[in-house]
Amino acid sequence: MHHPTRLLVYGFAIVILMMVTLAFIAFYATSDSNGNVNQQVSQQLEKINLINELSTIIQNRTRFMQSMLLHDEEFIEAESWPNFNRLEGAYTETRIRLLPLLAPREREIMDAIDRLDRDINDLNRQVSVLFLNGSRDEASKILLQEVLPKTAPLLSHLSELTQAQRMDVQKALLMASSDTDKSRTQIVIFSIIAVLVSVTVTCIAIWYGRKLSGQLQNMNDYLEQKIYERTESLLDTQKELLEDNNELTRMALTDSLTGLANRSCMNQILRKEFARFERHDQRFGIIMLDVDHFKNINDNYGHDTGDKVLKQLANIFENAIRTSDFVARWGGEEFLICCTTIEEEDLLPIAETIRKLVASTSFETAGQITASLGCAAIVKGESIGELIKRSDVALYEAKNNGRNQSVVSEFTDISLVQDPDGHLDKDSHDI
Repeated sequence: MHHPTRLLVYGFAIVILMMVTLAFIAFYATSDSNGNVNQQVSQQLEKINLINELSTIIQNRTRFMQSMLLHDEEFIEAESWPNFNRLEGAYTETRIRLLPLLAPREREIMDAIDRLDRDINDLNRQVSVLFLNGSRDEASKILLQEVLPKTAPLLSHLSELTQAQRMDVQKALLMASSDTDKSRTQIVIFSIIAVLVSVTVTCIAIWYGRKLSGQLQNMNDYLEQKIYERTESLLDTQKELLEDNNELTRMALTDSLTGLANRSCMNQILRKEFARFERHDQRFGIIMLDVDHFKNINDNYGHDTGDKVLKQLANIFENAIRTSDFVARWGGEEFLICCTTIEEEDLLPIAETIRKLVASTSFETAGQITASLGCAAIVKGESIGELIKRSDVALYEAKNNGRNQSVVSEFTDISLVQDPDGHLDKDSHDI
């Protein structure tokens, strides 16, 4: 073989060897990069799934505590603790699986989540115990004022963990992209050296690089879609929790029997009217109504009939009062009406209208009943408690004068007024 031919053959052989080496190096580098990226992405997806499992468990536990307050007592006693313990066990198991996968900065977030979860868990047990003991209002209060406010930051921490996984995935994709660029550079350098096959090698390298970039882009789009779906799910859950919170708030301010506002709600209304009176001098008044001989109705016809009477009275009051006024069940057979922007002389006509409507109504089973009413309008220097006390005094006066009548109270010293049985009235008021 001639020397030039040998050189050509040797050169061609060297070029082929370099191209094989180039192909091997490029293949090995990209395969190793893909393996690392796939491993990192798989690990991040597993962490995201475990975080979402924790979020679902917490949401289910919150819904369970809310639904517990809406079921009857037999269901709670039979089902609450086993269900609660199952949710607690699922949380612990998922946390154990997640903890080894977390980075140090993520474990700090997990520690904050654990502290909040322990607080919420203890509060949930208090709610269950209070409910089983019959303290529904106190259980609802703890759920509204302590459990739900702590659930929101807990879900926020979980969302923060999910966001951290998204950032890690993006870093992995950037690293893979950087490795791909290095492979391309190697291909270009070897292509320049390998003159005879440089064009072919370059084309192959570009084709392979674009294919890899397309795969990485598809993977990035897939992860972006998954993260978006998980984020939307968390937002929907937070919206549902807010709606449940609003429903519990409404229940806490409503009398369950009559559907009217309860004593707590009326206290809030009175405070607002009192503040308006102090700022703008807009007087308001109250009418305290008590059903005459209501105990006889319960004794003669049963408590079911008594409950029906109270419901029918609630309908009468709602239709009789002005649109600007408020009515609440104050307690037992007592009702309180708050008349806004009114003078003292206008209270009696309203009270008499209500009294006559009650007296002229035929109640199912109970027949005809009557009511006594005490009226009082706020004056300067008087507190809400003193105003309620005056309406009580006027009510007792109506009772003492034979019942089925309305009495308007004048602002006098009522510290030593007696009730119809001759005892000093020392009832305390919420305000």
